[in-house]
Amino acid sequence: MSTTLAHNGLPSGTTRFDLLRLFEQVARPGFGLSSTAVALVRHYVLKTMDGDYLTGRICAVWTQACRFAGAIGLTPRSINSAERELERAGFIVRNAGINGERNGDRQDGTIIWAAGINLAPLVDRFAEMKAKATTLDIQARAIHQCRAEIRQIGQRIRESGDETLRERAEMILPDGRTARIIQIDRLIAIREALSAMLAAIEFAPEPDPRALKTSDAPEENCSPNIQNKKSSRRRTALGPDPLERIRPDTAFSVATEGYRSVVETLGGPTWPNLIEASWRSCGRLGIAQGTWGRACQQFGRERAALSVLIIDRNFELPTGHRYRVLSPARCLSGMSRRAQSAGVNLAGMFRASERDAGLARDARPQAVADDQPSTLQPAGPMAHVAARLMATIERRVSSKGDPDIHGG
Repeated sequence: MSTTLAHNGLPSGTTRFDLLRLFEQVARPGFGLSSTAVALVRHYVLKTMDGDYLTGRICAVWTQACRFAGAIGLTPRSINSAERELERAGFIVRNAGINGERNGDRQDGTIIWAAGINLAPLVDRFAEMKAKATTLDIQARAIHQCRAEIRQIGQRIRESGDETLRERAEMILPDGRTARIIQIDRLIAIREALSAMLAAIEFAPEPDPRALKTSDAPEENCSPNIQNKKSSRRRTALGPDPLERIRPDTAFSVATEGYRSVVETLGGPTWPNLIEASWRSCGRLGIAQGTWGRACQQFGRERAALSVLIIDRNFELPTGHRYRVLSPARCLSGMSRRAQSAGVNLAGMFRASERDAGLARDARPQAVADDQPSTLQPAGPMAHVAARLMATIERRVSSKGDPDIHGG
């Protein structure tokens, strides 16, 4: 091997310390090098000069291993082993002289020749190491995101209150810990297993043929509810969906203050945020996750979200109001059942609440006597329409009994 092995130089504006930091970043995770090899390269780079990294120069060190072994806390044998490791990995060239003697000549700051450790391969692999660092960064982000998703799914499994489900989750991921798992493939497998288990428990496998489709809604919810104009002939023969004209900000204006605060926390009125807010409101309203899941199945996530929004509105009517929803779980369960038979005029109920909310904003009712029940809705041709329908559905479900709402 020639003792005058030169290199192509570092990119403009890059120093030897930039090269060293990059190598230390990728050496172990990217190339599987030992900590001893990394420490040895650091010693080599610090022994060189800035001019050694210019294009066409020789970048080398020729100090005997026994002379600097004690300085870096290693034995000569460890140094020799690390040098062989670096040579096999293609980061250095060992070209010692006779009997392993190391020597060289530097004139006016420039190495003329050197017999020892040549760092030309390390310098020439700068672009490769930079690409490797980018790949490792992307992988680290993917691992971080996957761990966050696993934690979220695990939290929702715990919140479901299903001990069988929780025990099965612990079999997939003992103790719920992912910190020691660094393989992205294994993390993805765990995430998919937990997601599939949760979905299989909460929802039926067959989706509603009229269900809408979204991809950015929470994982607990059923298939979204966006009209698909390119689906089967039976579906295209149906009339236009009146709910398509309801915008998220319009639905937001009808909601209660508590519901709106949740939506604002999530980032504002969008369908995914309304769905998430309704899902969170189920716990506050006493609606079981199974009831919410069946509502999503029957008429899609957007309709289910609007149903919970209206139920929440009528649930906050004053105590004693004749149209106040007493059991949100029964009400949502009844709406799901009506969707299977005669159907639920959700658009009409929503527009009644919308008209009602507009009138309430325009003319706030005066305070009433303590012995009279107060109302949140003014009198008028549309007053109490949505609330009356809600109360009717709730009474019918209550009179027949509903096994789906136990625990809700």
